Amino acid sequence: MTAAARTLGESTPTVSRRINDLERELGTKLFQRSKRGVELTAAGKRLLDLVQKMQGLVETVGDQVAENNTTIAGAVKIIAGDGLGPYWIAKHLPQFHETVPKVQVDLEIGLAVEEVVHRQADMAIVFEKPSHPEIIAQRLGTLHYMCFASQDYIDKKGHPQSIFEFQDHKLLMHTAYVHQVERWSKNIKQLKDFIDYSVITNSGTALITLASNSGGIAILPSYIAEIEKDLVPLHLPALAPIQFWLTYTERVRRNPAGMAAIEWLLSIFNEQQHKWFQSDFVHPDKVDAARKGIDTKDIFGLSSSIQL
Repeated sequence: MTAAARTLGESTPTVSRRINDLERELGTKLFQRSKRGVELTAAGKRLLDLVQKMQGLVETVGDQVAENNTTIAGAVKIIAGDGLGPYWIAKHLPQFHETVPKVQVDLEIGLAVEEVVHRQADMAIVFEKPSHPEIIAQRLGTLHYMCFASQDYIDKKGHPQSIFEFQDHKLLMHTAYVHQVERWSKNIKQLKDFIDYSVITNSGTALITLASNSGGIAILPSYIAEIEKDLVPLHLPALAPIQFWLTYTERVRRNPAGMAAIEWLLSIFNEQQHKWFQSDFVHPDKVDAARKGIDTKDIFGLSSSIQL
């Protein structure tokens, strides 16, 4: 209370009285005393979140009015993983710069947790929804991991009819996927003990290059079918659905350049325009058929989860 009073330029009794008045008006306790001092209650945390959003909205309105006749400029830093960063976000960056050409983008490839809180990044894409009260998390979509191989590899080694035939093939895995296997389907978890990975790498580029050159069957997100035309999506169910979120703070949302980047990122993961990120798995061949106006009903009889 003393520190708050000092920040506000008020006396401690005045701050305490105003808090008591607010709690009485709302009919709930906002603070509780503990060994660590005064802490927010659950109701207090909800109120703080609402107040921050209100403050952000007011400041955003002011910024947008002020920027109405000027060009948005500045810099934003985005952290994204080894797949989404170089293969999806980078693919759509020219579109962003057509709209806001004076915003510099620092795209860092890596895994993020709470970097946006510590201002180590303005935005980050994460695979676990954060619980930090200062982080705003918006669900972007779901990644569906599936199998790809080159046509040359399929011609030489054959097309596996189920994941239980993987032991007869060379399997290529990203290091991050190996660590995520516990979150994957039941059958994959059962297979992990006897699957012999031909190559494990922390580079998505290396993984795709290997698969494109007949190095084996690579496990990759389904959207790779739109980007790497040399790879053939195998006619097997998806191996795993992994959700991901866009994270940022009020500081970024109040910044015109930051808000432009947030809106752009939300647009390039729009599930209606980009079926790859829907909750339900859609096989790339069905997506391609739908674009060509072909009836996609039961093309392969594939379900959204493994049933073997």
